[in-house]
Amino acid sequence: MNVVRLLLGLLLLRALPAIAQVAPEKPRPLLPVGFSGDDPLWHCSGCQYPVYKDGGTGGMMWAISQNLRFPPGLQTDGRVFVQFTIDTTGQVRNVIVKRAFYPEADSNAVQTVRLLGRFTPALDPQGRPMAAKLIIPITFSIK
Repeated sequence: MNVVRLLLGLLLLRALPAIAQVAPEKPRPLLPVGFSGDDPLWHCSGCQYPVYKDGGTGGMMWAISQNLRFPPGLQTDGRVFVQFTIDTTGQVRNVIVKRAFYPEADSNAVQTVRLLGRFTPALDPQGRPMAAKLIIPITFSIK
């Protein structure tokens, strides 16, 4: 019995270097949806996140869908990732395209995010307003 365990242990130890040498495939890096990794709020455990005043996340997505215009000449489906900052007063600032899709779609997505209303700003653990960066995907679909 001990000999069998010893042999199994040796086989496992012999297989470990072979397993360790196989590098997993690197998937295409995706942008995080939600808060940006370089945002101080990302690492804050006691902070409150900003909330869209007109219905939270669902209200924000509804407002985007109402203001988004499909670019003429667009022949394929795609997604634009837009980054923006919610400042300490709850205003949308610094809207940029983080991952582009189609020039007219990119500019339309930026304009749509700029038209969003106010947010309740993020709060630090002491309850003071703080700025927060968000990244959201905006999908353009032909369907």
